[in-house]
Amino acid sequence: MKTLILAAAMVASLTAAPSIVFAQDSMAAMPGMSHATPSTDAQGQGVVKAIDTSKGTVTLQHEAITAIHWPAMTMPFKVATPAMLQSVKVGDKVRFTVHPAGMDSTVTSMQSIP
Repeated sequence: MKTLILAAAMVASLTAAPSIVFAQDSMAAMPGMSHATPSTDAQGQGVVKAIDTSKGTVTLQHEAITAIHWPAMTMPFKVATPAMLQSVKVGDKVRFTVHPAGMDSTVTSMQSIP
């Protein structure tokens, strides 16, 4: 009987584990978003969704950045200099360079494109 209960508990734990992973709503769990991401700068393209001058951030809805294994997503980025936020507006399509560091990634250059 103990063996049957133990086997049932093991099966239950195996089937419950995936739901924990899928329930986690953390970008850090996404491929390429950990701090172990290579520190090589990469090029991206996207659309400016928000600008926060007080925090020095720009939110970009960007296409996949295959060089650093990032899927397409929308996320806020720190900018290297506050002046970068003056050169774009919400809705602009931009080409940018990002220094990847997971959730601490920084946009080091950004320009509007037609």
